[in-house]
Amino acid sequence: MQFSKLFKGLLAAAALAVVMVQPAVAQTNSNIPREVVNNVVQNIIQNVRDQIQQRKIVSRTGVMRFSGETSDFNGRDPFASNGISDPFSALAYAKAPYTKAPALAAPPVATWLYGANLVGSGDKGTTLGTETSVATVTGAFDVTKIGIFTATDALTFIGTGSQTWSHAFTGGTAFGGPFVFDGSIPSTSGTLSYINGGFSADFTALASWTRSTTNLAIVGGIPDASSAAYTLNGQYRFDFPYTVWIEPTAGVTYTEAYTANFGTKTGETTEVHGGARAGFETKWIGFTIQPTVAGQVFKIVDMSGFGAGSVDGAYGGRGSGKITVLWTPQFSSFIEIHASGTTLPKTGLALGTSGTQVVGTQAGLRYTW
Repeated sequence: MQFSKLFKGLLAAAALAVVMVQPAVAQTNSNIPREVVNNVVQNIIQNVRDQIQQRKIVSRTGVMRFSGETSDFNGRDPFASNGISDPFSALAYAKAPYTKAPALAAPPVATWLYGANLVGSGDKGTTLGTETSVATVTGAFDVTKIGIFTATDALTFIGTGSQTWSHAFTGGTAFGGPFVFDGSIPSTSGTLSYINGGFSADFTALASWTRSTTNLAIVGGIPDASSAAYTLNGQYRFDFPYTVWIEPTAGVTYTEAYTANFGTKTGETTEVHGGARAGFETKWIGFTIQPTVAGQVFKIVDMSGFGAGSVDGAYGGRGSGKITVLWTPQFSSFIEIHASGTTLPKTGLALGTSGTQVVGTQAGLRYTW
């Protein structure tokens, strides 16, 4: 009888450990695909803005021509562009036919841009004694229309498809173990981004599906889950001499957790975040190099339900460093290292202020035409 009670107690303790670990694993798994997509979106926005800026510079560049024409100089307005008389008048051919050449037309400015992107990401997270390794592959395409309300603003649609694989491991504890969780998370997203000068705003809707397996003897296994996340960001880029720029940003992310295939809603979270990106541009053996650093702080301001994968009041920060290389005007690549940390609020549980720490790297290719 005592052995039966002891066995039931250990089983209950193990179940409690699983309950504590699963949200932590879910938090790491769900945040990483979202951060990958956000990074892809910001890369595309920066690339589109650079191309628009280049087109503005080209359109302002005039064609200088030499001729024997006489110019009517206006002393009151030395910058005025006056009409040019018949070039033959400079040679005293009073009755020569008028043969003035027409002005050379500037090349047409492309009003549509297209892009294809491929990104790979590897991350490792630690939370509550559980180590989670995550690998993600993302493909994206984007279509940009230049000239919405002005000649130089732009509206971009970005579509992504991702596949994430995760492996979570918890070493043996007094409750048993080790515990192993393996997950497969396909996801897709759509983004609308508006750019006008230094200002840009983007809205992203992301849907993901999670399928998990474990070595624990759970009747029926771990049920499948799904989630939807909506992110709104606004930023303004300030340009300084020597190609240096700083871009403050702020936004909000609302996430809903569901059972399989968006069946029953199990939780929701709201995150607010703010920070800045900074970078510059230089040349190296003929190629354009764009180093960028970014930092952001965030806080979970609202949470409900068990399946949300977060803790109400949790806060933390994210940071990254990235180098983008423009090999040609159409082809570019980047590599990035990043890290994030989350601190949990003090509760009645013996969690202290431990949270989730994630470090990782990303690399990507982009072709635009």
